[in-house]
Amino acid sequence: MMKKKSSNRMWLLMTFIAFILIFTYLSLNLKSIDSGYEMQELFEKEQELKEEITKLQAEKASLLNLDRVEKVVIEKLGYQYPQPDQFIKVFAESANSEQTNGR
Repeated sequence: MMKKKSSNRMWLLMTFIAFILIFTYLSLNLKSIDSGYEMQELFEKEQELKEEITKLQAEKASLLNLDRVEKVVIEKLGYQYPQPDQFIKVFAESANSEQTNGR
């Protein structure tokens, strides 16, 4: 009787340990699979962001094109080049004359 009880306990213990090992193995595999899917999604998102960065850099370059800026300023804002009589000449004084005037 005692041997049968001991044998049953041992069998239960071994079954429980086997169950724990199988459960741990399966959960680690599922985590690994989930991580793989997540990594793939992040890689695809990275590619999308790189493409968006490239498009935005191209758009920035076109918006900062001086010919385009000049066209917008003239056509949409109504600016025009100054006439010769509209120029104001500004002369910078030399450093020596500024020091003597400041004293």
